[in-house]
Amino acid sequence: MSTTPDLPTTDLEMRVAEAVAAIRQRTPLVPQVGLTLGSGLGGVVDAIPGATIFHTRDLPHWPASTVQGHAGRLAVGTWCGVPVAALSGRSHRYEDYTLDKVTFAVRVMHALGARTMIFTNAVGAIHPELKPADVMLATGHLNFIGKRGLFTPGELAERFAGRPVADLYSPALRALLLDAALQAGVKLHQGVLMGGHGPTYETASEVRMAARLGAHVACMSTVHEVTLAAHLGCEAASLSCITNKATGISATPLTHHEVTEVANEVAGKLRGVLEKYLAARA
Repeated sequence: MSTTPDLPTTDLEMRVAEAVAAIRQRTPLVPQVGLTLGSGLGGVVDAIPGATIFHTRDLPHWPASTVQGHAGRLAVGTWCGVPVAALSGRSHRYEDYTLDKVTFAVRVMHALGARTMIFTNAVGAIHPELKPADVMLATGHLNFIGKRGLFTPGELAERFAGRPVADLYSPALRALLLDAALQAGVKLHQGVLMGGHGPTYETASEVRMAARLGAHVACMSTVHEVTLAAHLGCEAASLSCITNKATGISATPLTHHEVTEVANEVAGKLRGVLEKYLAARA
């Protein structure tokens, strides 16, 4: 349970402000980059030397992380010369959270100062050329998780007035990450991310449908986070760890243990890419 009592407010801006105030009580650091780390990838948080670590359960209004492989920690510190905020333990729509809660961390990191957001995730391969332990940089996404409740009334009015960005996945940031991967000796595939509601894995029929729609990989997060980050004016990117072949492509049933096991193995690749990227912008 939170050590700070939840205040009786439904105002999203107020909730964000209260979480930011709790963080500011322990660190004045203004992060430039916000990192959200997916299943099995939370160990990257430990790479940030001298970071101020928060258990998200102790921050006001923060939704509890209930999924194995999502530890519920927020690190604020300097990594490779760049101030960052790194979240290990995102929340998911399938945990019965509304999207304003699922994307709460994005709003908090933005309010802390981050204007670059990099999301990592564990995914199942839909494209036949992708295999476990590969890493993919998203060029776009298919959102089957939804957008209802993602934006405030004011933000909805802005969106109705015109499209805020041409490409949710910043081409400039993608280019920098491709260069960083080259320096780190990590091959980055590129493709389209499909976000599904979960918590069950897609059926073979759904995977065939997704392939025909142009998806290369499938996950249960990220697409709404990127959508919000871009709307808030951030450069956004997604790095996917392929942990398995999707249902109907894989010859064996899928398990969450399989996902986290491969993600743990690939964490070193992602850490290498992120370190080269941060060092280049320091």
